[in-house]
Amino acid sequence: MLRQLALVTLAASTLTACQNMNVAGMVGAASSLFQAATVSDEQIQALAVTSQQELDSQNNIASANSKYTTRLARVTRNLRSYQGVPLQFKAYINPEVNAFALPNGSIRVYSGLMDKMTDNELLFVLGHEVGHVIEGHSKAQARSSLLTLAAQQAGAASGVPILSTLSGSQLGALANGLVNAQYSQSHEYAADAFGLKVLKEQGHDKSAAVSALRKLESLSGGGSGVFSSHPDSGSRADRIEAM
Repeated sequence: MLRQLALVTLAASTLTACQNMNVAGMVGAASSLFQAATVSDEQIQALAVTSQQELDSQNNIASANSKYTTRLARVTRNLRSYQGVPLQFKAYINPEVNAFALPNGSIRVYSGLMDKMTDNELLFVLGHEVGHVIEGHSKAQARSSLLTLAAQQAGAASGVPILSTLSGSQLGALANGLVNAQYSQSHEYAADAFGLKVLKEQGHDKSAAVSALRKLESLSGGGSGVFSSHPDSGSRADRIEAM
């Protein structure tokens, strides 16, 4: 949710290190942080691509002949695009139970989650993530993350706060923030509905959605991974089961 932000002049400059993104371009040369809320979809997509590249470089992507890549391709064979939006799925070799979506349609799932799910349960989880993309939730999170970083920099400055550059480490922080984005209950319900829609379109009933959420609920004791960004798995399972 956007907070009222103090006016701050934004200086145009090129990002450092290997991340070569112009801040003025990202925020439309806005004269205030409030105006930065009008960042264009194209600029958010550029941030998403940069975040995807950053996260892929940080993680161990399953190889082409990996059992995870093979299985993921099978489960998503009818889900390569949705409503005209191209989708790209990759698996990270990581025991953490997690999955996330970026605004550009890049969806990443951890091997730890794949190990816990049947194919239909995995399809629901991936459909849920597709929902965050199609419904614009991940785009809203990207915009919010950018504004939060701008506000933090403004608050740390003395005199007239100036957001001059985003360093490579700051872009990395933005990318990792998108992995652990906190979605509202309404966004989670909408994404669940999307996951159910994907299941139905591929000839499956709601049982896989319920069992997937029950599994996530049973694993949520540590409060990490997918549970930090997709809370209340148990109540969501109850809700779907009662439909």
